[in-house]
Amino acid sequence: MTETALLNWSLAQFIRLVIIMTRVGPLIFFMPVTGSNAVPAQVKILFTLMTALVLVPVIPISPQALPATAIGFVIFIGCEVLFGATLAVFTRLIFAAVETAGQMVGIQMGMGMSGVMDPQYGTQTSLVGYFWNIVAILIFLGINGHHIFFTTLVASYSWLAPGKLLLTEATYKGIMEGAAHMFVLAVKIMAPASAVLIFSNVAMGIIAKTVPQIPILIVAMPINIALGFVFVGLSLGYFLPLMISNFNMLGRLLPQLARGMGG
Repeated sequence: MTETALLNWSLAQFIRLVIIMTRVGPLIFFMPVTGSNAVPAQVKILFTLMTALVLVPVIPISPQALPATAIGFVIFIGCEVLFGATLAVFTRLIFAAVETAGQMVGIQMGMGMSGVMDPQYGTQTSLVGYFWNIVAILIFLGINGHHIFFTTLVASYSWLAPGKLLLTEATYKGIMEGAAHMFVLAVKIMAPASAVLIFSNVAMGIIAKTVPQIPILIVAMPINIALGFVFVGLSLGYFLPLMISNFNMLGRLLPQLARGMGG
């Protein structure tokens, strides 16, 4: 009898672990930093298992929440993956704004053809975008921004039962507003360096008209690159509080988004 009770307890605990991993796994694989292509899949899997093991004694989940049929299990997994992906995409909009701003400034500097591979997303980006993205990640980790995900994850079990996802109009509206805010944030980030480069191009055009003997195409490129790098560095003092305010806003909006998906 003791062995049977121990076997039943272990099976129940294992089922709870599987249920928790179906929500933790997508969030780990999609969220910033840990969701990077540079992080090996083995590390993500082990991190998912470790996080789920920590949450098993904390989160009360009935083993009956796991569907008994194959189709039900597929729907169950799809809901959990969609939940994690929605939260991660909403957060990645901030980092997408940083890359967009860096790409635009790089083009204005005349460095549109010189791109580097971004290890975070595995795509080609400009040097300025890569630099700003690294700084944004460091700020995100420095203010414990990753704790937002784990706090939302633990609280989401009280708002949204496993496998019970509800995408309402408010969810779509929140994501669309986040996408619109991405472009506004990109303009704010690139504004100092972009404004200087615009004035520089205007000045070069005036010089080219008044003093045509100056080879403006040869002179303008190094000047724009130098001005761009100088003001990209000077804008870091403005970049820091801007990103902190946006990450703090993310900490308020992410739980609301998760609560909305629970109906």
